[in-house]
Amino acid sequence: MTISRTLTTTVLTAGILAGGTMMTTAPAQADQTPAAQSSTAQSSAAQAESGRTASAQSDDRRDEIISRAQTWVDQGVPYNWDATHPDPQGKQYRMDCSGFVSMAWGLDDSLNTVTLPDVSHKIDKDELKPGDVLMKGGPGTEGANGHVVIFNGWANDDKTAYHALEENGSLGSVAHEVSYPYDQDDSFVPYRLNGL
Repeated sequence: MTISRTLTTTVLTAGILAGGTMMTTAPAQADQTPAAQSSTAQSSAAQAESGRTASAQSDDRRDEIISRAQTWVDQGVPYNWDATHPDPQGKQYRMDCSGFVSMAWGLDDSLNTVTLPDVSHKIDKDELKPGDVLMKGGPGTEGANGHVVIFNGWANDDKTAYHALEENGSLGSVAHEVSYPYDQDDSFVPYRLNGL
């Protein structure tokens, strides 16, 4: 505001004429017009709302992943890496662990443990949320050398066990409790779908 600037200039000039050194700063918003202050407040509110919206969309997407995975569990889809089974919309996915994750994540194709890391990224244990996965993946994990399961929340406060959804070679599509990271196999790493 003009009055604030004039007052600051007058005080600064008086201090210098009196032989002293004077430093003064006006509050950042003092020079803003009421319209500019309102615009700043609206911008902050919009950013906060955008953050809440993105978080809600992420939560919705996670719920969808778990729901899609649960459809195969409810159907008792058997494990078979040479066969396919439809997702809720009728799209076919391979009936193995990585086909199951590809289906739950809604990917265009059935990826495998070698290629799933191409559409996801490693995260820390403490970042795990439902819809993320624990995976023994990457180069050298083709065939029976790799495995992947969907994380669906911690089973205890110590984070030593979690609820998992998976297409298991001996159990088929199953929801069960698994010790972290996967039956004490430290080669399993937490991953998150890119964009989630």
